[in-house]
Amino acid sequence: MQNKERYNLIKAIILICIATGIVGVSLGSVAASFTVPLWIPLLLSLTVLAGAAEFTFIGMIATGTHPIFAALTGILINLRHLPFGLSVATFIDKNVYRFIACHIMNDESVMFGLSQQDNHTKKWAYWMCGVGICALWPIGVFIGYRLSKNIPDIYVFGIDAAFPAILFALILPMLKNKTTRNRILLGSSLSLVSSPLLPIGLPVLVSMLGLLLKGKVK
Repeated sequence: MQNKERYNLIKAIILICIATGIVGVSLGSVAASFTVPLWIPLLLSLTVLAGAAEFTFIGMIATGTHPIFAALTGILINLRHLPFGLSVATFIDKNVYRFIACHIMNDESVMFGLSQQDNHTKKWAYWMCGVGICALWPIGVFIGYRLSKNIPDIYVFGIDAAFPAILFALILPMLKNKTTRNRILLGSSLSLVSSPLLPIGLPVLVSMLGLLLKGKVK
């Protein structure tokens, strides 16, 4: 990788990590507005490290749902990490650090890793993005909780739209392969069709059925 390409990659990773931290501020603010004790969202941000599952868990227990059912819902949402793990296993070293690599696995770190050309750069981008989010996410949650009364709705700034836009840009090169493209189209269609029928977070699991489409991916 040339110096300019590495610089652009580092800049992109830093920006997405900062954006993730800002969304963490939103989670902390939401938890505070529901009068959920600080230790709950903070513990979630350190151990779960998955925004969709954490937002769902906080929202469910705030409305009186039993924590066990809220946790099970979060686990269902995070089942998308199974194909993530299979994807990154090709460039993650099989040593003791693989357990840490599993913990920092999220949408952004996986996409940054998979979008690189060689295994060395894939691993480097994956670790940099994963560790950055691992650090800034709980910091954002803590700040959001403490300053919740002074923070407006974070989504009016369009931060929530930044993540799908960035992820789409990262997977564009993969769409050159016909089988990959067909799988994505099938999975996206299934997810959209099931959205009115399933709770938030579950349609993305339906999209995984697109992987059943046979064909050779180069």
